[in-house]
Amino acid sequence: MRQNITIALTLLFILGGVALAQGEEPVRSISVFGTVETMTAPDRIVWSIGLTDTNVSLQVAKQANDENIKAVVALREQLGIDEGDLETGQLNVHREYERDQYGQRGNFKHFVVTRNATIVQRDLKRFDEYLDALLSSAEMEVNFNFESSRIHEIRAETRLKALATAKDKAEAMAKVVGAKLGRPITINESPQENPWQSHVLSNTIQVQSTPSADLATESFVPGAISVQVTVHAIFELE
Repeated sequence: MRQNITIALTLLFILGGVALAQGEEPVRSISVFGTVETMTAPDRIVWSIGLTDTNVSLQVAKQANDENIKAVVALREQLGIDEGDLETGQLNVHREYERDQYGQRGNFKHFVVTRNATIVQRDLKRFDEYLDALLSSAEMEVNFNFESSRIHEIRAETRLKALATAKDKAEAMAKVVGAKLGRPITINESPQENPWQSHVLSNTIQVQSTPSADLATESFVPGAISVQVTVHAIFELE
């Protein structure tokens, strides 16, 4: 063991001597961020539908849920939904119990049966038609997201623009201090807290009875989707 320690220390001193003999100077560098935001119009709406039924009888709750999901599936023909643009999820069942003020479980209340469905709408002009059809078909919770089918392409273009912005910023800063921008050392895209938020506009509607007439309007305007990318780059200074 003592011999191994001696050899390791000897190698450490040798390597340290080489580094000192070389006299390497630290690399001068500049670190910058480039951020670009691109606005794009959505070209589809993704409807996320939640169907929930409760009853002390599991059979009754499931039958009610089955009827509701059938009503949603029937919209495929009514709205002319393309194959693959309507999907239904798995059936989920759990028991719900009374809870006291301390959260302790009490007596059994009922069974809760839930099932989800997803519909992709590709013609945004038919938003009111889809909304009316959904809300009149069954009691449900509806979440609709405005999305773009070009989001990956747009994000790739925005990323390159962000990198160009970072480079331009670095060149301008280097010029002020009398230096010249050298080769890049590292380039990284800064992560987002919620990447989906850059290309999705989301809304939720809960319906437990016949919706009022003013829920749907003919003045529907989806707005624009923001795609923002930030790039961090480090360049050498010459």
